[in-house]
Amino acid sequence: MQPDLAADLTQLTCDLVRIESIASRPENLSAVMDYVAAYLATIPNIFVERTQAGSKPAIVATLHPTRSPALMLNGHLDVVVGHPAQFDPQVREGRIYGRGTQDMKGSVAVMLRLLRDLAARSERPDVGFQFVSDEEIGGELGTARLLQEGWRCGFMLCLEPTDLGILYEHKGAMWIDMRIHGTPAHGSRPWEGHNPVYALAQGITQLEQRFPLPSADSWCTSVSPTLIQVGAGSNNQIPGSATFTFDVRFTADESVESITAILQTTFPDAEILCTRPAVPLRTDPNHPQVQRLASIIAEHTGTAARFFREHYSTDARYYTHAGIPAVCFGPIGAGLHSDDEWVDVASLVTLYQIIMDVIG
Repeated sequence: MQPDLAADLTQLTCDLVRIESIASRPENLSAVMDYVAAYLATIPNIFVERTQAGSKPAIVATLHPTRSPALMLNGHLDVVVGHPAQFDPQVREGRIYGRGTQDMKGSVAVMLRLLRDLAARSERPDVGFQFVSDEEIGGELGTARLLQEGWRCGFMLCLEPTDLGILYEHKGAMWIDMRIHGTPAHGSRPWEGHNPVYALAQGITQLEQRFPLPSADSWCTSVSPTLIQVGAGSNNQIPGSATFTFDVRFTADESVESITAILQTTFPDAEILCTRPAVPLRTDPNHPQVQRLASIIAEHTGTAARFFREHYSTDARYYTHAGIPAVCFGPIGAGLHSDDEWVDVASLVTLYQIIMDVIG
């Protein structure tokens, strides 16, 4: 391990973790992006564009005056909510503990150091760096917006934590809100009303048969009821409506339209209130860029690169949906979104070295 590199990546990660950059604290999202901007300001002759939409700031930096570099690195600086102690990072036994260490401020630290070192070359490679602040809530105002504004590339590496494996496919996601109307009545006279709970229960039973509960190893669409609100709070009243939300994780052989049609058929008396879809990620693992990454990983780790699929979503999906190959590749860690999140410092160094070799 390179001592100066490890120390620098540790310091950068800890500095970023100390900023509580959660969605409900827009001033902290700005503060963490200010930190990135201040770091970039120390690097001469790079091209930096800072923008903002809906209180969600983003920065794109390139080594050449282009909006379409050959390689784009992507990292998010927003994190999920944590308790106060998690924003006081701790370094123990080669690990950095704290909120966002693994997901994904350690990777952003690698991006910053890469940018500085690549900019010092006499012949700069064609690489871009995206720093966004809304991945944890969907990425629409960050990575998706940047793509819409013309930021493209030949290949994207989204440095989400993958334990140095290659995430080449993940499911799409959709959150759909529905409501079944009923007719309120006194609980002692149910025949005078219409109780929507029965239709809700019948539909959920049918849905479970259509989309059985998957195992961790199965690759299939799941539809999970997550929020149900029934009645107005009175124990003795037939409810006037039942409102419910499904969390849908769908594979590439399904679509938003097909899932919506199934739900509408299963709940024929329900109205759809809101649909919030997120497309899947799918990049051919045999793509030349992906295979080159795999061979470099094998050189550094001594083992064949692990290719895998995931059930959650990432910002990389926006680029594959636009026809641009993208995979997720990031450091070793654990405790994603938990109270004991950590990232391995040595893997941050390895991540830096692998990307350097990818760039050439």
